Amino acid sequence: MKLLKILPVFIGLSLHGLTASAGSVSPTCSIAFGELLSEGLRTHPSITVSRQLLQASDLQLNSANWAYYPTPTLDISGSLSNTRTTIRIDQPIWDGGKIDAIYGHAKAQKDEAVSSYGESQYKLIENYIDTLKKYLQAQDKISIMNSGLVQLEGIMETIDRMIAAEELSRADKNLLNTKIAAINSTLTVANAEFDVAKIQFEILTGKKIECDVVLISADIFSADIDIEKLIEDSLYFDPALRILNARIGAAETGVASAKSKLWPALKLRAEHRNGALYDTDSGADETLIYLALEMSTGAGASVLTDIERSKINVLKAKNQKLAKEKQVIDALIKNYTSFVAVKNNIEILSSDVEVAEEVFNSNKRLFFLQQKRWIDMVNALIVWNNKKISKFNLIEDYKALEMKLALKTNRLSLETGGVL
Repeated sequence: MKLLKILPVFIGLSLHGLTASAGSVSPTCSIAFGELLSEGLRTHPSITVSRQLLQASDLQLNSANWAYYPTPTLDISGSLSNTRTTIRIDQPIWDGGKIDAIYGHAKAQKDEAVSSYGESQYKLIENYIDTLKKYLQAQDKISIMNSGLVQLEGIMETIDRMIAAEELSRADKNLLNTKIAAINSTLTVANAEFDVAKIQFEILTGKKIECDVVLISADIFSADIDIEKLIEDSLYFDPALRILNARIGAAETGVASAKSKLWPALKLRAEHRNGALYDTDSGADETLIYLALEMSTGAGASVLTDIERSKINVLKAKNQKLAKEKQVIDALIKNYTSFVAVKNNIEILSSDVEVAEEVFNSNKRLFFLQQKRWIDMVNALIVWNNKKISKFNLIEDYKALEMKLALKTNRLSLETGGVL
């Protein structure tokens, strides 16, 4: 008789779960993560500032290049009774490397600006990837918990019918309400995490996001990964290392500039004078073309001090690069080992999810046969859902680690964020 009482109730539970699940699906708009990232790389303030600094470095380089061309000078000198006007054009012939050092320094600053622009893109892509991971993890958690709540509500209806049939007491319903309340509390936190991630996307992109963010991507790396090749690529393409390379170049031009003060500068000068400044000067116009030799080493032995200081700056920049190389390698290896570990853990958790699902289905059948209590079925459902949440968390971790590994090894475009 009890079996006949439970049967329609259990059928009602199954139908309720199917109906609720089907009704929860609603058409929504979506925006691809790549599209969102590409827009951020065009409009984010840090990118805009870096782009302007890059333009400024172009102007500085062009200015340094003009030093190779003739330099005009206008000199007007006067006293109470006399005025002299001198128009002069100087063309450098040899200067011991002064102009080359100035141009080389501007070129190094241009290289640093290019690398700084790349570093801004790099950091922004990393921020997008971190935000995407939080967004997808919260989204997966919300979906799984809502599905679990639908099933628990079906179980609640079953308990209500069994209470009416005097198969269970009011305490059973209170216990299930407690479990549902705990899940709702966790769901509230998950919704808050989802909202925060969405707001972070809006801050990064600079616009309101009304649609769901979806990641459309295939595997970036093949099954066999050459870690030595990854390290080599990372050391070559890392923007921070490229910035330090540019600073080393700038420091070396500082040495060349300091040494150039030990040599005179030879100029070809064309000069036209008009008027006289002193009474003894001739007031007639005069045009001259001659060679001028100029040299200024500064006070005392300051030029030697400048040379040694510049050499120290080169060593300092090189040591900074060596320290940064170690950090880059350590970060890459950490990223790689986490990537491999997460991939293996996903396989383990996938098996755990299957086992947890089988346990839940077994408890559900045994409950139907009155060989298990409803609490056993609920506990098995909660364990199954928790396993699924852990699995999907690892899946999103895996995606983020893969993209970061690709970013570190120049397999993601810094311009668009797309896979190269």
